[in-house]
Amino acid sequence: MLLLNKTKYFMILSGLIILAGLIVGIAMGGLNLGLDFTGGSILTIDLGEKFDMQVVEQALQDNGVDPALAQLTRSGETQAVIRIQQLPEDRDYGEFRENLLSALEKTYPGASGSEIESVGGVTSSEIVTNAFLSVVIAAALMLIYIWIRFELFSGIAAVAALVHDVLIMTAVMSIARVPVNSSYIAACLTIVGYSINDTIVVFDRIRENRKKISLKSMTPMEIADLSVRETLPRTINTSLTTLVTILAVYIFGVPSIKEFALPIIVGLIAGTYSSIFIASPIWMKLLELKRQKQLGQVSEKKAKKAKA
Repeated sequence: MLLLNKTKYFMILSGLIILAGLIVGIAMGGLNLGLDFTGGSILTIDLGEKFDMQVVEQALQDNGVDPALAQLTRSGETQAVIRIQQLPEDRDYGEFRENLLSALEKTYPGASGSEIESVGGVTSSEIVTNAFLSVVIAAALMLIYIWIRFELFSGIAAVAALVHDVLIMTAVMSIARVPVNSSYIAACLTIVGYSINDTIVVFDRIRENRKKISLKSMTPMEIADLSVRETLPRTINTSLTTLVTILAVYIFGVPSIKEFALPIIVGLIAGTYSSIFIASPIWMKLLELKRQKQLGQVSEKKAKKAKA
């Protein structure tokens, strides 16, 4: 049984995920944009010694701020930088700062904090435009490279798989309501580069198999399926090795790192199966359409000669 016969199931699954992300996004008023898009307030706290970020997270939670909705990063060994999009309506920034420091002083007596600074979000349209241009330029260059290295249909199929991966990542971020910041843009570009590598490996094997005399009698579907099976162990091993590392980062990392790791995890999974069940079948379908068109043109020429 051909492995690629299961393609339709994966395409249906992808379609359902993207549709679910679209529905949730519309229902919730769009993606959960983070501080890089919306702006907010920054508070830098010096704990006076090495500290545990979980203590800071607990202090935030005790003061009515969900740590998952704030961005916490380290600045050196003793400082924590807290970015907050919005405080609860009944809280004042000055009161919040004093209460937070009081909570932290129980564990770190030398804790001190700066005044809260208001920051404006980078214009969301500017970030989206730059990210979109980055992906488009990268996809265009990849298309040209694959066109020259392999053929046009391979390039089209590879770019379609990349678009699929980005859509899946965006849909999952929408469903999980994970804050979308500049780290998400970086994750998308990372997956675009990673996913294309798997796809090129598959297409390289397809090209090699098409040249083999012993396989000349095979249909494009059979050649694609054979090529996928031959590269499958390499694809799975590479993806699993990377996935284990990123999972460890997600499990043990701080919230700001998790925001980067989660889309990478989703992108790795989507990129692995898109290289197999999206890119190869699209190449196969385009090639079959081209052959059908050529056969139709030959039939028309024969019909015209017969009439003449």
